[in-house]
Amino acid sequence: MVGIARGTVASVVVLAAIMGGAGAWAQDKPATSKTITLELNKLEPVDGSCRAYMVFANPTDTSFTTFKLDVLVFDVDGVIQKRLAVDAAPLRPNKTSVKLFDIVGVTCDRIDRLLLNDFYDCGDDTGRLTGCLDRVVTRSRANAEFFM
Repeated sequence: MVGIARGTVASVVVLAAIMGGAGAWAQDKPATSKTITLELNKLEPVDGSCRAYMVFANPTDTSFTTFKLDVLVFDVDGVIQKRLAVDAAPLRPNKTSVKLFDIVGVTCDRIDRLLLNDFYDCGDDTGRLTGCLDRVVTRSRANAEFFM
């Protein structure tokens, strides 16, 4: 970076990490070899509703037997239109898979953002796991944002 000392850039990055705050920071955290990527890939109109295609990349050795997302759908006016329980299980280890779900009663052109609010359930063969939000990053290739 021109005109900025390397230590200054590192200090800003550390300060932002300590402050932890903005959702954009959490969304933009880099994927690691142990991070599951949830990508909103496509929104497709279906009979007055919207079908969402999601890509789940699980580079871990964990086989998730439960992986149920709490997703909120915001319209173009910023108003919550739906709350969905998206069951993405099973997620096999070291595997990428595609899951589809319908957002009934909301047309794709009205969807602006989807929020991964939390997990209803997340677990493997040993039982329920904690901290599943910390295990994922969100991305979108669709015309709607997908964020945490």
